[in-house]
This record gives sequence, structure tokens and C-alpha cells, in this order.
Amino acid sequence: MSDSNRLEREIEEILGKIEQFPDAQTRRKRSRSRVLQQIGAAISDGQRALVRELARFSMSQVMLLSFLLILGSLFFRRAAPLMMSWVLYAGIVLFVSSFAFMLFSGRGSSSTEPKWRGRPVRSAMPTLSQRLRGWWSARSR
Repeated sequence: MSDSNRLEREIEEILGKIEQFPDAQTRRKRSRSRVLQQIGAAISDGQRALVRELARFSMSQVMLLSFLLILGSLFFRRAAPLMMSWVLYAGIVLFVSSFAFMLFSGRGSSSTEPKWRGRPVRSAMPTLSQRLRGWWSARSR
């Protein structure tokens, strides 16, 4: 008898949910939002792939490319003067931005001391600047 009561309750729950089924307008809104989410996910995946590909190039390679653009625009100016002027501007902008990035990023600067396992590594041999400071301080005494 309890099985029949349980079965009846489940049927009533199912019928109650059918009455709460979303109308056509709500279903359209949901499908639009799903499509927008899929488009957003596709754009996000594309951006990640682009950044992954751009991360393969170092700043020195970008700087070299800017030099080649500038030189190429100067050599081939007679062939396509209008296009080569834009290539020259692109090379200059690329050079200035890569130089600024290298200057202000702090990567590769010699002011950071080398570390091994999180601890600073002391070199047994003094650097040139340390030797010059030592020579100058010994001379000034």
C-alpha cells in the first residue's frame, strides 16, 4: 500500500512540474543566452590560443622584427611609397613599444641577484663592479 502512495506522489510531482514548464518566450531567452555563452567561450578560446602563440616570441625577436620592418620600408620605398610609409610607422611603433617593455618590465635586469632553491647565491668571485668599488675604497683611504 505504501508503494502505491509513493507512486501516486511521484506522479503528482511530475504533473506539477509539467504545469511549471517554461513558456515559449522563456525558452527562446534561454536558447539565446546559451548561444551567447557559446560565442563567448569560442572568443575566449581564440584569445587564449593567440596569447599562447604570441608568448613564443621574445622581446629581442620583436625588436629585430621592428628593425627589419624599418629597413625594409626604407629599401622598398620606391616600389610602394604609400604602403612603405605605413610599414615604417608600424616598425617605429613596434620598436618603441618593445623597447619600453624591455626597459620597464624588469625582466633580465642585472639588479636581481641569482637564487637557488629560494636562497640568494653568493658568487665566490667578485663582480667587476665590486672589484672597482674595492679598488676605489682602498685608493681613497
